[in-house]
Amino acid sequence: MEKKIIGALLFVFLVFGSSGCARPLSSPTSQTQITTLIPASGPDQPESVNDQVELSNDQVKPSNDTVKLPRDLPNPPSDGQANVPKAQTVPILYYHSVMQETGNELRMPPEQFEAQMAYLHDKGYQSISLDQLYQATYAGGALPENPFVITFDDGYVDNYTNAFPILSKYGFTATVFMVTSYINGEGFLSLTQLKELVTNGWEIEGHTTSHPHLTKLDVSAVLGELQLSKELLEKELGLVVDFFAYPYGDFNATVVQALKDTGYLMAVTTERGWADVSTDAWQVERVYCYASMGMDEFTRRMHNPNY
Repeated sequence: MEKKIIGALLFVFLVFGSSGCARPLSSPTSQTQITTLIPASGPDQPESVNDQVELSNDQVKPSNDTVKLPRDLPNPPSDGQANVPKAQTVPILYYHSVMQETGNELRMPPEQFEAQMAYLHDKGYQSISLDQLYQATYAGGALPENPFVITFDDGYVDNYTNAFPILSKYGFTATVFMVTSYINGEGFLSLTQLKELVTNGWEIEGHTTSHPHLTKLDVSAVLGELQLSKELLEKELGLVVDFFAYPYGDFNATVVQALKDTGYLMAVTTERGWADVSTDAWQVERVYCYASMGMDEFTRRMHNPNY
């Protein structure tokens, strides 16, 4: 009897193995969803005592809610292929005002602005438009050697009275991101001045109607800010408005979608660095230029894409 019991136990051991159970089913293969994340962060800290501009109102980072943005091309190739030519990184300089006002970092003294432009001219830099940058990225267009872009936010009148003559002297053009409710206002560009800038090769692009924090508005209000300002500029200036600058650098996924729905192609931020629009056309970085930066800091930023 004992031999029969021992034989039966040995048979069970050999059939099922030492674990005492059958082999478990394998886990189903999980799918990984790739997303782009904007880190939740507060205003950037100044790099030095003289770089307090990084804490100015126009240096607010994206909304504190972590946002997921698709890294899709605004206008993919018509044949559906993804082999879009990769553009080089390009510095997009951004200013606000070019005039003397002690203690205001947003107002670049004209003599310092001219020194910066003279340096760029002497070093062989060539200004390009945002449209050239976009076309080079998505349509295979060519860029000149040492390209850079000049932008002005808000539309101060000194962009015309002070910056325009200096840039013309060195053969440069620029882009103004114009708040449309400021047009013809005291201290801001008039419609006549905007038209003259366009005639001379400048771009006039979108910066909303009233310069709000877009992430604090509901969707209909965001669309209104984007659509009305775009339509006004296109009607009055006879051009197509394709590019946008976020007021205060403030945006999230809702704002980006509203830009796409309104017909924009690309948007620039207040994030520091050189532009690589092939990475994300809705989070294009720029190089901030401020009153007390000095030539050493200016040239450093022109030589360091990740300054």
